[in-house]
Amino acid sequence: MIKLQPKIYDYIMLTVRISFIPSVCSQVPVIVIRLPELRGLSVETFTNNRRFLMVFPLFTAALSTPPDIWCQIVACFLISSIIELAIFVASIVQVREEGWTSGMRESGSINKKED
Repeated sequence: MIKLQPKIYDYIMLTVRISFIPSVCSQVPVIVIRLPELRGLSVETFTNNRRFLMVFPLFTAALSTPPDIWCQIVACFLISSIIELAIFVASIVQVREEGWTSGMRESGSINKKED
């Protein structure tokens, strides 16, 4: 009689892979929203270079999922949609900040910078 011997390494690697995808997905919106603020980039830079930004989900899905094509497609789609949503939120944040500060300058609450 043949008995299946469980290997602890396989369970550990499965757990690491399962926890890796959500951790990466949760950090992408923070990076996309904060990067324009910290580096002086604009949201237009992200939208113009979107094709280069979409390579990240492909590599992440290929490296973190099992070699099943459907798992890779789902993981890539989820990460890509999170990036698109983060770009959308970053554009809203940028518009609100620009609108808020320009409204404050027009009302005289914030002094205009003199050159």
